[in-house]
Amino acid sequence: MATAIELLHAGLAHQERNDVDRAIAAFSEAIRLDPKYVEAYYGRGNAHEAKGLLDVAIADYNAVLRFSPREAVAYYNRGLVHFKKGDNASALADYTEALRLDPQYGKAYFNRGLAHARAGDYDRAAADYTEAIRLDPNDADAYASRGLVHAARGEFDQAVAEYTAAIQADPRHAKAYGNRANAYEHLGEYAKAIDDYGEVVRINPKDARAYSNRAITYFNMGQYEQAVADYGEVIRLQPKNARAYYSRGLAHARLHQADRALADYDESIRLGPKNVDAYVGRGVTRSGKGDREGALDDYTLAIRLQPDCVRAYYNRGMVHGLMGHLDSAIADYGEVIRLEPDDAKAWCHRGVARVRKGQLAEAIGDYDEAVRLNPDYAAAFYNRGLVHGVHGDPEQAIRDLTEAIRLDPKFAKAFRSRGLVYQRQGQKAKAQADFDQARQLEAAVGRPGA
Repeated sequence: MATAIELLHAGLAHQERNDVDRAIAAFSEAIRLDPKYVEAYYGRGNAHEAKGLLDVAIADYNAVLRFSPREAVAYYNRGLVHFKKGDNASALADYTEALRLDPQYGKAYFNRGLAHARAGDYDRAAADYTEAIRLDPNDADAYASRGLVHAARGEFDQAVAEYTAAIQADPRHAKAYGNRANAYEHLGEYAKAIDDYGEVVRINPKDARAYSNRAITYFNMGQYEQAVADYGEVIRLQPKNARAYYSRGLAHARLHQADRALADYDESIRLGPKNVDAYVGRGVTRSGKGDREGALDDYTLAIRLQPDCVRAYYNRGMVHGLMGHLDSAIADYGEVIRLEPDDAKAWCHRGVARVRKGQLAEAIGDYDEAVRLNPDYAAAFYNRGLVHGVHGDPEQAIRDLTEAIRLDPKFAKAFRSRGLVYQRQGQKAKAQADFDQARQLEAAVGRPGA
């Protein structure tokens, strides 16, 4: 018959082979033979944790502390389990007790830092990571985690320095490369971000998140073909990733590959029928292909799924306007304004629809609000100027069109419209000067390199 010590070693051997059930059985038998066998409770606690039986693991560590109350490791291990359970307060208490018993316990400092960071207490988190680094200057995880604290504070230069230190300590630290890439993105250093994401996938070619993040960076750089390729890798690794299909659809759309974009949006919706973004994206592409009814259907489905989806209302309003459904367009822009009252473009677009309905006074009110919200909105001044010209206020029309030109000196339509107002006012020289300027600007648009 095996002794308790022999059963302990058997359990440890089973753990090394990831045979958790047999490990638990061996540790349990050792405990049956010796109910105060602390090492067996340790082993069984670890095995229960590995199996996801967190409450049972806590009970095992409680047993360790019942028989040996000054075991710093038991407090530390129990803290890890509490952290996994989301019980941050208990985790902090256990790590703190472990450190009281063993002030040189670097891992306890590091994990207490994680718990402080989860609680949003970044000062205490940074202090704990610093102490972990003092005890072990090659603790790559501590450098990387301290980098996350800097990133959370918006201190991206310092974050880069910490991630770099982590990589120096461990050149294969994929998370440090990935986090440094994210920091570089915030700093606008996209090429460096691309390089770091490349290191992540070199270290782990199956890291779908790294491919996805690099694709986002390529997209933001306007390198849509590379974005398509990376989203393709995400899809190869995760064939049911609805978001990846949607994002690749966006990149195809930017490449004017409408059919490919539609195919990706369709697959995204098949995989995730409640994917609001995919309906909106497909609506935009359908509208661009002239399928306005299909676009309206998609925007309406998006709104049904998410009644506060501003983009769906906005785009549906634009399509209604193109189709001459002016009341519907005005209603949709009204919903955008209700949801986002500071959206100057929505006020301006509703003004355009109201002009087409003949509601000139209401349109002026919308343009007034648009320029109040955005005093640099040349199109709003231009449109208000047109209405004032029709409404019999030529002086205000000239002021608005002049402001539009000041904001956008290449606004040919504004010059031409102001010229017409001058012409009606009998100011022939000014009118001719504006017409000449409009012709020059219009001609320049067709020149190579213009």
